[in-house]
Amino acid sequence: MELQEAFEHLYSTYFGENQHEREEIENFPTLLRDCRLFIDVGASLGMYTYYANQHLENAKIIAVEADPDRYEELKKNCAKWEAEGTNKIIAVHAAMSDERTPIRFYKTGSQISGGFFPVNERSDAYSEVQVDQVLLDDFYEEGVPTLVKIDVEGAELRVLQGANRHLAGATTRFLIEMHWWGDRDRNTTTADVLRFLYKKNFSIQKTVRVHTSNYHVEPAPGASVLPGYVRVAPLLLAKAFYGKYVPKRIRNLREQFLNHRRRRKHARH
Repeated sequence: MELQEAFEHLYSTYFGENQHEREEIENFPTLLRDCRLFIDVGASLGMYTYYANQHLENAKIIAVEADPDRYEELKKNCAKWEAEGTNKIIAVHAAMSDERTPIRFYKTGSQISGGFFPVNERSDAYSEVQVDQVLLDDFYEEGVPTLVKIDVEGAELRVLQGANRHLAGATTRFLIEMHWWGDRDRNTTTADVLRFLYKKNFSIQKTVRVHTSNYHVEPAPGASVLPGYVRVAPLLLAKAFYGKYVPKRIRNLREQFLNHRRRRKHARH
């Protein structure tokens, strides 16, 4: 798939009739309550950045994207959207992690998102580029109510481990997409993300009933967070089990089916 066709597919997915994550977008104003800083980690072409700009006023929005092709499109979108509203929107070309050294990033040149490592069930067209890494703590503003959206294709724990100031400051909430394949370079899974957040005393819950990948996480000082983990743990642990123990052939077939269905839906619209 050529890059322009891939972008057309993504724009349809992000902003079209059959919008991906529609339930989350409808719920987004609630998550943005009192927010003065929104950080879009793994922004792609900027779907969440766009809607944050629609709902916030006189706030700061930071959109972070590692894929160089998507970043160039994101940068143009951010400039356009900033001119249409009252918010300051900053596009950052980097991979969000727990280190600051340059790193190999794997992009696909298609509608499939890249990441720190290939997920071969999803694509066989990865190519390597070198990108800078930044920490979420590099964008911490003390005392400022902040919402961070994280969609980093299995590297969720890396981002959280680079967010100590956000985690300790008790003014940052998160919207985290949990990917079933986990971090294949570091051999961590959704179970490790759960364990990390629980130790930090953050509450966790699904953002909507229908979609099962995105979770709303926020600080809960002095409160018991166990009930939320009891509710979400079965599904997230099942994701970890699926990613580590279900035969690769089955995972390949499932991803091929999902990709075919997405392309067919895009072709109809």
